[in-house]
Amino acid sequence: MVDLNILLNFIGMIFELFIIIFAAVLLGLILKKYFIKRHKLTRLLFIIFTCYFLAILFSWLSKVFVVGRIDVVQNGSIVAYLYNIVVDFRLSELFVTIAIFLSYILKVNVFEKGYNTIQKYVIILYGIFTGIYVLFIYQYGNTLLDIFAFLIVFIYMVMVYAPFLRRSIESYRGVEEKTYKQAFLSLAIMSFSFMLIFLNFAIDRVLIFLGSPGFTVFYFLAWISAIVGIFGAYMGYVRPRSSD
Repeated sequence: MVDLNILLNFIGMIFELFIIIFAAVLLGLILKKYFIKRHKLTRLLFIIFTCYFLAILFSWLSKVFVVGRIDVVQNGSIVAYLYNIVVDFRLSELFVTIAIFLSYILKVNVFEKGYNTIQKYVIILYGIFTGIYVLFIYQYGNTLLDIFAFLIVFIYMVMVYAPFLRRSIESYRGVEEKTYKQAFLSLAIMSFSFMLIFLNFAIDRVLIFLGSPGFTVFYFLAWISAIVGIFGAYMGYVRPRSSD
């Protein structure tokens, strides 16, 4: 009889493989558009989406470790540490944290005339705190610490993407030209979708803590939200801008 954990991870591995392929195609299209116009915000979006792509890639790798029964001795070594932060999603969370900070820079470049000093330092300091937590506040097998990690990253997402969403909707309502309305709508979809990623992951982890074997519907919704965000931004912002 197949171990339930192995089976669930196998399903997750296949699902994430399709997500990776789709994300790689989108990244290729975005890079192609960037080389046509060399627009700096398109380049920034490409870097942001690459961070999300790497987060998905390392999440997939963690499933490969479980399905392939690749394990290490938990002896406190650097190898065990690196293995654990991959398997327990912490390295993926780090790449998402970087993407969130870069999204803040994108928001300022798109909607603001300059940085608000207090807001900038709050975003930077919370980002540093988030990065330290996901990498070092860790105990093998401690699901509660993992839940806090997901919640901390989710809070960071809300701090950046909620204002991003608000400004995108305001700009969408404030312009009449179709191309610009489409661009602002796509950025609104992107910011809303990205907030849903770690909300869904946090719910999935809470359910695991309560006894679920994991891989609930919220797990699948999380990565689907990531693809919706990337695809929406490509179709509404990157593709039209590059065809101007």
